[in-house]
Amino acid sequence: MSKTNTGKISFIEWERSFRAAAKKDKHRILRAHLKQLELLNKPALLLEGTILFVQACVAYLMLDNRPFDEFLTQQQYDPVSVTGAPYLATFDICDKAFARITVSASLGWVDLADLYGMPWDPYRVVGYRDIWISRVDGDGLSDDEMDSFEKAVTDDLRFDYGEDELSFWFDPDTHPGILKVSVQDVYDDGDLDFIEAAGEEDKDGGEDDGKDQGSKQRG
Repeated sequence: MSKTNTGKISFIEWERSFRAAAKKDKHRILRAHLKQLELLNKPALLLEGTILFVQACVAYLMLDNRPFDEFLTQQQYDPVSVTGAPYLATFDICDKAFARITVSASLGWVDLADLYGMPWDPYRVVGYRDIWISRVDGDGLSDDEMDSFEKAVTDDLRFDYGEDELSFWFDPDTHPGILKVSVQDVYDDGDLDFIEAAGEEDKDGGEDDGKDQGSKQRG
């Protein structure tokens, strides 16, 4: 059996197990996680987004000829049951959904730069806007953990994107003990003029098909 087929079968088995656990729990764990981060109380969006992100991570690991079994093993519905990955990285997928990945202190198997470039929305390049990094056990991140994650995120994103392409900043204060990372493209003046013009067109009565929502970045 080819590695690609093996990866597909492993992911399908993982997805089936993850969905079954969420259904059995009636999404309680997902709902509590969204509440902790003060995000929309829509656990189904977190479920679907998580499955999409895990699938993308597996695909990237396979492209890099890296093993993916350990990563999948870490992605349990109840993260408390996971060993060796005591942190959660939660993504806002452009206001469309959310994703929750269980990670190690080094972020390990998760490539933030690759995930950022995933075209989840056909009218938008980026795959997410914000990331929240938190502890599985509910304790707050220490100052050393905050510093370590800031370095890991910076090294990951800057490996693929220059300062003229991508901007990001850290917020350790909005949710005490949780590190928020906000990411956006760096636009030139022509790009900004186009975005502003598209927004004004919708305000003037243009057909609102949702495209403008994918073009605006959170500042």
